[in-house]
Amino acid sequence: MGLQFHMEEAYKEYNLDISKATCRPEIALFSKKYYNEINELDHVKKHDFCFIGSMSSDRDRRRWVIEFAKKYFTKDSVFIDVDNSESWEVLGEFDYTKEALGYSLKNDSNYTPDHRAQFRNVNENIFYFQTMCQSKYVLCPGGDAPWSFRFYEALMCKSIPIVETWHHTYRTEEESKIPYNYVLKDSIQYHDENLNDNMLKQNTQLFETYHMLQLTQKISLK
Repeated sequence: MGLQFHMEEAYKEYNLDISKATCRPEIALFSKKYYNEINELDHVKKHDFCFIGSMSSDRDRRRWVIEFAKKYFTKDSVFIDVDNSESWEVLGEFDYTKEALGYSLKNDSNYTPDHRAQFRNVNENIFYFQTMCQSKYVLCPGGDAPWSFRFYEALMCKSIPIVETWHHTYRTEEESKIPYNYVLKDSIQYHDENLNDNMLKQNTQLFETYHMLQLTQKISLK
């Protein structure tokens, strides 16, 4: 439902009929307000890699994240398993799981899959968004589905998404045609750091063109 809630917010800004919003849009839409709240955060890159998320969402789709972190994360990286289970073994100096910095609504005894849980309000998750904004790369594994909502968030945070496969960079055929810049997990060691600025600028332009209602002429208001 998160995609529908965001689509409704985008429609409200232009007084469009929110009943036409859907949880399965051809291309995900986000409101200018939401985008600007993230854009106003500090984007000075002080972290190289970042992952803040649940490692129990789908173990098969997220298993690679642990091995990647062990191999590539440094003292300038941030890793947090928001589940923070008692059995969790800290991966290294970059692993802040035990400090419980990444809040998870699913660990809240009052959790229900409602708007608050699905929308991820920026002001309620400042540490999450601020850390991603300050990271060069954000790991975006699949979760309950092959695609990751974090992929959209990484684009808004002006960070380069790292994914397992190209098929995890889109939900629909329409989104698969958007030429996002991303890095595959197995090719990170070959990546040219000098391309980062251009990659980020291109991703920002693509996001504003396709995912923000007021800037796009390409999206059908079905």
